[in-house]
Amino acid sequence: MKRKFCILVADKNRNVRDFLRRELTSEGYNVVTAKDGAQLLQEIAGENPPDLLVLDLEIPDVHGSAVLEKAQTRNPPLPVVVHTFLSEEREDSSETELYIEKSGNIDHLKSAIAVMLDRFYPERS
Repeated sequence: MKRKFCILVADKNRNVRDFLRRELTSEGYNVVTAKDGAQLLQEIAGENPPDLLVLDLEIPDVHGSAVLEKAQTRNPPLPVVVHTFLSEEREDSSETELYIEKSGNIDHLKSAIAVMLDRFYPERS
């Protein structure tokens, strides 16, 4: 039996965290949430780290670029879907990061998550 993917949703807005948790749980994912940088970094470094991070760059108590650097230097790297308003801080997507604009369309985010999970965990997809 395949292990469910664990997704960490880090967003400053409680309503967004709750909405994404409900939506992603209904897709069959285990979902953990973080409201600030301390919780986010604790989850990434924990005993059971997530398989993927959905990151709001405006997460309190830590700069988004520091989180991205930590995710990339982790072994193995942690794939990140940056869920943000693209006008905030736009960088090109990379092997470990994919930028998705926050909008009313949750399907774009779900598709991005599936792409990143397929890329990083082809044996589990």
